[in-house]
Amino acid sequence: MDKIRVENLKFTDEKGRTRLFNGMNIDDKLIDRDSFRYNLDDEFFKKFRMYGLDFIRLAVTWQNLEPRAGEYNESYLKSIDGIFERAAKHGVYILLDLHQDLYSGFDGVGGGDGAPGWACMSDGLKMRNPKVVWVEGYLLCGCTRRCFDHFWANDITHGMGLQDRFALLWRMLAERYGGSPALFGFDLLNEPFPGSPGKKMIFRLAKSAAKNIAFNGKLDRKRIIKSAVKKDMRGLLDSIDGSIVPDIMSKLDSLQAEFDIKVYSPFLNRITKAIREVTPNGIIMMEQSFLCNGGARHFAPPVTVDGKREEQQCFGPHSYDIAVDTPLYKYANAGRVKAFFNEMRSTQLRLNVPVVVGEWGGCSDNKDTSWFGHGRELLNYFDENRWSQSYWDYHGDDMDAPLMDLLSRTHPVAVGGEIGSYGYDYETDVFTLEFISDGKNETLIYAHKPFEAPEGFKYKTVEEYENGACVIAIKPAAGECAVTLNFKN
Repeated sequence: MDKIRVENLKFTDEKGRTRLFNGMNIDDKLIDRDSFRYNLDDEFFKKFRMYGLDFIRLAVTWQNLEPRAGEYNESYLKSIDGIFERAAKHGVYILLDLHQDLYSGFDGVGGGDGAPGWACMSDGLKMRNPKVVWVEGYLLCGCTRRCFDHFWANDITHGMGLQDRFALLWRMLAERYGGSPALFGFDLLNEPFPGSPGKKMIFRLAKSAAKNIAFNGKLDRKRIIKSAVKKDMRGLLDSIDGSIVPDIMSKLDSLQAEFDIKVYSPFLNRITKAIREVTPNGIIMMEQSFLCNGGARHFAPPVTVDGKREEQQCFGPHSYDIAVDTPLYKYANAGRVKAFFNEMRSTQLRLNVPVVVGEWGGCSDNKDTSWFGHGRELLNYFDENRWSQSYWDYHGDDMDAPLMDLLSRTHPVAVGGEIGSYGYDYETDVFTLEFISDGKNETLIYAHKPFEAPEGFKYKTVEEYENGACVIAIKPAAGECAVTLNFKN
């Protein structure tokens, strides 16, 4: 497997080709595990590759890795070793993610995951189960916020600062997996939450949203009122489109900047330094805080180690529609989500790094196809921005589920030259790739089903799968190229 590197806004391989990744999140957020929750065996990886997937954001928790302070769970780690070994065998890259939601699982109370009990400094506050959706814990539960406060302050428990202990965990993981051919990189902390300032931010956000819905001239209030009276939830959600997202979210700028610059950025630098002490390998992924998922501006500067910019870093934004985690998600509005992602595109350009969309999708039932139109709009948006992506998330049987009809699509894998544009048109069943060929490297394209031979290009099949999918290689002369694949019915 080629080692993946960062070159400004793109990922490249050892041949200098632009690389794009198509993948899924596979998570273990369960508590007190001795091995990873899913059996990702050779059969899984064969199917994974068959559907054009080559990237896993592997989400594990601090609780399962270090259930007791300073004692790592060797049994669990051996199961992760096996996943890395099989991923390398089948050509799948792994982004290792230390995951959290609501800071911790708190012994199964509250719907969260992340830190072990010994790392929860809640000052006696208790977690409580959510009444509607899990995210209410950020607003209603002082326990979660207090734990984050102590974490960001690096307060001492069990003889060491919380962040210092977290850095040692990452150092161990980097040393263990830094030499794996399958290693893509390290996602340092899922959706960091500011702690106590987060409550103020959420109330400010709610006030701004109410004010804009009531008075912002960009919205059709007659339609909003009519939909509300008729209890037309789809009409009501569609009425609140992406046009007012910047107006709502801008009210968080001052608070978000204070957290990102003074608290979050030093944390990223600290953890990255611990990783780089043991391996130069692996791309460091910068996430944004939880509220930025909804379009709030992200202010953290690029990651540095001892004052020098980390060369191998990328950005991993997440976003979902506001109806996520509710039955209304079938009415998800892609235009609204793209407005969120537009802000993240601005962050990418500011940081001058490539993007893997760390999370998107969020359908509670991967067998439901009713939202696929929404999903395809977002996939097209990612293609327009030349973003790699990782769908949230794997449910254990998705290699045989309708979800593959969404995620398995024709796309470039490696491009020998500068990409102009690419995309698969679901209506015409046509894939196009425009690029300036370097004339020396093969370009690889995954085709999800049989196609007519592209005019003007000789190609060879380098991988072939039992479902009719394949990977083809072309090597055109240097200069402008436009490849078109027309698919047979």
